Amino acid sequence: MTERPDVEEMKQKLKRSKETAHGRLDTRLGDSSPPEGTEEESSEGRTVDEEEEASTFHQKKADADRHLYAPHHDIDEEEIETFSPKERDKEKPRNQKKKRPRPKFTRAHFYLLLLMMLLLSVGMLIWYVFSSASDVKNININGNELISDEELEERLQFGTGDKMFSANLSRATENIALLPAVEDVEIDREWWNTINVSVTEYRAVGYVANDTDYYPVLENAQVLRGYPSPPGSAPILHYFEGREFDQMVESLNEIEAEIRESISEIYYRPSENSSTRIHMFMNDGQEIVADYRTINEKMNYYLSMREEIGDPNAGIIDLEIGSSFLPYGSEEAVEVKAGIYEAPVQAQYIEDVNQALANVKDNLSNIGEEGDGEE
Repeated sequence: MTERPDVEEMKQKLKRSKETAHGRLDTRLGDSSPPEGTEEESSEGRTVDEEEEASTFHQKKADADRHLYAPHHDIDEEEIETFSPKERDKEKPRNQKKKRPRPKFTRAHFYLLLLMMLLLSVGMLIWYVFSSASDVKNININGNELISDEELEERLQFGTGDKMFSANLSRATENIALLPAVEDVEIDREWWNTINVSVTEYRAVGYVANDTDYYPVLENAQVLRGYPSPPGSAPILHYFEGREFDQMVESLNEIEAEIRESISEIYYRPSENSSTRIHMFMNDGQEIVADYRTINEKMNYYLSMREEIGDPNAGIIDLEIGSSFLPYGSEEAVEVKAGIYEAPVQAQYIEDVNQALANVKDNLSNIGEEGDGEE
């Protein structure tokens, strides 16, 4: 094993210290050296005092040798602890800077901080209220199809440029909820300058014709008059009034949306034998004769019936009592169509009501004429 340089250096220093110490001891004891002459001569010619002095000299020298050399002889060179320069540096205490004591956070500091935060909040609030940052910049309207954005914005009674905090959302919600097409409405603020309007409308399950305009028939059996629109994905209803109209709308609500969208027109065709008969035209060219009370159950199987009939074939599907297909040109189809178009287009009780109203009108006219004659 190679000896380290610092160990060699310590060994050399130890050796030199021994020699130096020995030389100093000899110098100190030089004055007490025995008288000159041979050993035999001194031993024979010494007096008692000289012998005691010599004995004392040798004793002091022996004690000095033990005191000087004994510790160095007891040290094992292999046990000498050595340190690398880096380790010696680590052992040296570093001069650390004196840390300043941290200031204590007192209650006064807490109240001062609270006051500063309060003043900052009040300042920001005043700036927001009196600056353009609080103006309504965006009004987001979604969920409406039948009612236009312009009408909804008009019923809000506030608009862009008004202050966010001054917008009366409760009043705006009530105004929009009064529209017959609106089922539900939610209005909320999105700080800092946006208002969201979410509208849920009743579905349009049909349309009614009035001259050249068409008005949506809602799922709650209300006709959205005043909102003309072209017929969309719903059939046009003809000649339905009163309870027949309500029942037909209820049945349409229960028909699957995909099938309801494939219906083009529905006519109310009562007869002497059936006051609940309807006549339907499909977009694929088929005609259906059915009962409006049971049409919701049978029409949900229309797609499977259409596959069974096949694409090239067209005719009349009779669902009034059972379920049968009558191809165009057959005697049964001709007979059914003849019976449909010869039947009255309104229920008998509706005709009776109309006749009664006409009679009342005539009577009122006659009363007015009689009064003029008496004068």
